[in-house]
Amino acid sequence: MQLDSTRISIRERNLLDTFDLALHVLREYFKPLLITFFVAVIPLMVINDLLIGWILDVEYRDTFFYLEEAGSIWRFWWDMTCLVFIEAPLASIFMTSFLGQAVFVAQPSYRDVFRDVGRMWGRVVWCQLLVRGILPACLVFLLVDRYDEFNPTVEILLLGSLTLVIAFVRSIRPFNNEIVLLERNPLTSRNPSAITIGKRSKDLHGPSGGDLFARWLATAILGMLLTVCVFGTFLFCSGVFLNDWQPGPTMLRYVYPLAMWVVAGYLAVVRFLSYLDLRIRHEGWEVELRLRAEAARQAAKLI
Repeated sequence: MQLDSTRISIRERNLLDTFDLALHVLREYFKPLLITFFVAVIPLMVINDLLIGWILDVEYRDTFFYLEEAGSIWRFWWDMTCLVFIEAPLASIFMTSFLGQAVFVAQPSYRDVFRDVGRMWGRVVWCQLLVRGILPACLVFLLVDRYDEFNPTVEILLLGSLTLVIAFVRSIRPFNNEIVLLERNPLTSRNPSAITIGKRSKDLHGPSGGDLFARWLATAILGMLLTVCVFGTFLFCSGVFLNDWQPGPTMLRYVYPLAMWVVAGYLAVVRFLSYLDLRIRHEGWEVELRLRAEAARQAAKLI
């Protein structure tokens, strides 16, 4: 492994360059990124369908969006959107591990990727499932009685408030996955000088809070627009090949979440590249890599 010979050029980039580079990375590593992403996405899709799929179990008539169906449709749209948004970082854990190895290694093996994530599983559970609110969000739906009327206190106020809090935390602390999976800092340490996950997150994100929030806001807007475009593409294909131009229950229940997951996968690559950019801007990471590579070469000559 040559630390100064990377598959992705280590240099500063603006946000538009990052969006463009993410497309090139997806093209270069399409198959492994697809596999590592959907290994985590498929179980989450099943869980989400079990949690809220029953909302769309209503009678649909020829004309869509009757008043009786509209309530269930909007309810499902809101709940599913919140769930996918909250779960997106967890879905990208294997993809993030793969990208971290792909920077230095031409063809990372799936075994290494899954093994590395497995070693960090306890920290992932704490940082993503608990601290980042994924488990609490799923538990919210256990408070919903599927045989009772819609409860706005639970699904609007409680779920909405949780989503807003998570969105704010992620806007100023977006690189939790990268810190846990790639830098592998401990959760806690008895050594006061040790760099724990909390300390590392504060040191990495703290100086750039405003810039990170602006980038997150721009990325969120792009994500919403891309979701509409991807879902519209699926709907167009349904109309052309199946002669069904209405977003019926199947489209809403399965294709709309899939559209969000596709966009989430792309944005996970954007987030990883933004993490590299932040380290370059504030830590001179490209210089560090060159120095470490040269030190390794000199050490090899002395052996």
